[in-house]
Amino acid sequence: MTLPFVQSLLRDRFLHLLLIIACVLSAIVPFVPASWPAAIDWHTIVTLSGLMLLTKGIELSGYFDVLGRKMARRFVTERQLAIFMVLAAALLSTFLTNDVALFIVVPLTLTLKKWCAIPVNRLIIFEALAVNAGSLLTPIGNPQNILLWGRSGLSFFGFIGQMLPLAAAMMLTLLALCWFCFPAKRLSYQSSDRAPSWQPKLVWSCLGLYVVFLTALEMNQAQWGWRWCCWASWCWPGR
Repeated sequence: MTLPFVQSLLRDRFLHLLLIIACVLSAIVPFVPASWPAAIDWHTIVTLSGLMLLTKGIELSGYFDVLGRKMARRFVTERQLAIFMVLAAALLSTFLTNDVALFIVVPLTLTLKKWCAIPVNRLIIFEALAVNAGSLLTPIGNPQNILLWGRSGLSFFGFIGQMLPLAAAMMLTLLALCWFCFPAKRLSYQSSDRAPSWQPKLVWSCLGLYVVFLTALEMNQAQWGWRWCCWASWCWPGR
């Protein structure tokens, strides 16, 4: 019996392409196999995997459905909702990395479609642009920043000061585009009497672990924080 994880790897054509490219590059630039582990930036991988684990915990809690229902009732026009989602995506990407922020925002956007009529594809494109603009700001905003921060010697806030002008310029440009691409059309809502259920304890535990994990990163103890995240993930319901 083949494990689902193995089956997904066998079907992943993009992974196969990357492996072929890696073999070709290894032939062009010889790499001693013993040096392969040293070529991997484990700090970046540990940071990303820890953030993804915590995000998955919030997703399993069912809070996205609750949040989507509340948000759908607070905005009158399509433009208001779009600008809010773009700003939320950018804000999340500053401390959850751009990839992880999309893992949160995209499911939330798809949930919003259950409650109101919105141009989902267009909104997701703008959210993808927003997480790239917002993630420029902080050391943990994207994998590239994590790598640069680990080797720059700058403090957390020192890095932010360096990136603030560029991030602000990109966000202002994106908001201007968002204003013109989403009309001030009134949203039509779909009524539902059934309130979605969620697990508050799981949400708060993930948020608490996020603080622990970020503190561990600042103290150069990323592996310690990652172990805590892995241990907590085994306690989540539905495993």
